[in-house]
Amino acid sequence: MELPMRDSVAIFTEASPMAVFDVGAQLESVRLQDPAQAEKDRTVILLKTDSLRLIFRSFSEGASLPTHKAPGPITVQVLDGQIEFTAGTRTTPVRKGEVLALESGVPHSVKALSDSAILITVAVRPQNP
Repeated sequence: MELPMRDSVAIFTEASPMAVFDVGAQLESVRLQDPAQAEKDRTVILLKTDSLRLIFRSFSEGASLPTHKAPGPITVQVLDGQIEFTAGTRTTPVRKGEVLALESGVPHSVKALSDSAILITVAVRPQNP
């Protein structure tokens, strides 16, 4: 299943080495979306550098991400709703306000147990040439 993608990627520069993101506004825009779009999941890449990714993702109840691996350790913070996170053979529910951490390269998948929104942080490990 292909999810709609909307990037608002921050870029660090010498003059602007900092970025601030209004994650609450992202969450509110999901809550206020047109009812005709209510079944649409959304991914917003907030930050993408050589070593760090910050991604906002919303899911409708029952939506899922198939098993995949991340190029570094990750955290998943549930901003709204509840997800089911499977890593290897372990499945655990993660609720609003909870943060899950996972080591690099571990196969994992996500399923929304209710309409949900998460904030994903990936600490990208450098690739060996």
